[in-house]
Amino acid sequence: LPKAALADMIREYDFDLAGITAFSTQQPAVKLISAAIKDYNGVPIIAGGPLPTYQPDLTIKTTACDACVIGEGEIAVVDLIRNFDDLPSVNGIAFRKDGEVVMTPPRVEQLSLDDIPFPDFSLFDMNRYLKQHNSFARKVNPGTYHSMSVITSRGCPYSCNFCSRSSPRFKHMSPGRVMELLTVLRNTFGVEEISFGDELFLAHKNRFRELAPDLKASGIRWGAQSRVNLVDQEFLEEIKEAGCIGLGYGIESGSQKILDNMNKQTTVSQIERAMIDTLSLKIPVKVQLIFGYPGEDDHTISETVELFRRIDHPGRRFNVIVPIPGSPLYDDCITQGLIPDEESYLAKIEISFGVPNVILNFTPWPDNGIYPRKMAAEKAMLNNYANKTPIRKIRNIAGKAYRTLRRSRN
Repeated sequence: LPKAALADMIREYDFDLAGITAFSTQQPAVKLISAAIKDYNGVPIIAGGPLPTYQPDLTIKTTACDACVIGEGEIAVVDLIRNFDDLPSVNGIAFRKDGEVVMTPPRVEQLSLDDIPFPDFSLFDMNRYLKQHNSFARKVNPGTYHSMSVITSRGCPYSCNFCSRSSPRFKHMSPGRVMELLTVLRNTFGVEEISFGDELFLAHKNRFRELAPDLKASGIRWGAQSRVNLVDQEFLEEIKEAGCIGLGYGIESGSQKILDNMNKQTTVSQIERAMIDTLSLKIPVKVQLIFGYPGEDDHTISETVELFRRIDHPGRRFNVIVPIPGSPLYDDCITQGLIPDEESYLAKIEISFGVPNVILNFTPWPDNGIYPRKMAAEKAMLNNYANKTPIRKIRNIAGKAYRTLRRSRN
């Protein structure tokens, strides 16, 4: 729903307290919705999620939220509600007092994901969720079937400089708990396919190997995110045997210089080996690529294009780098004065996310030179793949002719 429509819906309900979860890119929405709540009935408002976790001061100062939960919220929010008249006694929050932002000491409890009850699915219009096809393998199983996205872990054990992790600590459900959840979804809603939305589902081989037999026996097809340094031929065979129909790899770049700048902790040779092994097993790969990271130039882009030529893959669209709160890259931008006004910057991210507009330029090219180079690199990767064999070349020509004809008719 648009922000304004969501704000209007508030008037349909009677409630004593409001909680808003948000990513940093949703700060303008939190600002509008929290103001609408205050205008409607003036109840206390709590913010949670990455936005207040990484920017509690900004959240309190720029929105009508009364308090922020910093980090995991399941225990903290209960403590906060019970002690709303004594906020200084609640650890792990920020709140407004006499126009100032007060931060309390961090929480120390260690929350186990196995201890969190499953959602009460009866409260949701589940048909809206069940229609979402697997984001890792959209073309593998065409047709109508029940698919859902689930998250079985928090955070990521790696620390790429461009990444804002959902949780500073990495933790995951036990294999038994994962299967409990999948069994509920399969038996209650007929779910046939799962898209694991974890930042890194295949972080630990032992955890997956414990889960794999039950996952295979369930008959559920699934896709998930992995890393090129965590897979080999043997492990990939186990993954496919357990029902995998798609993997995501954060390749980001084919230049070792850029990978090192990102603190990616991968090598170009690892990328090449993982891609070749995965494709040899006919496991579709969802490639993630970044364009314009600090250090990017014509040579690093040509290295990425050449990598995909070697592994015989069409590549994918690049994402132009956008620093986000919680990432080391964002902190560097603040330190260097590249983001003088954080609220204005977050508004630009919301408005321009996925739109051809350069937010910050780290390249030697002018702003208007970034997207033409990005598109040229994408075209080069696709053409390298499409024109490698006569059959592909014919298909490529036919496809272009078809698209041209459709455009002319429209």
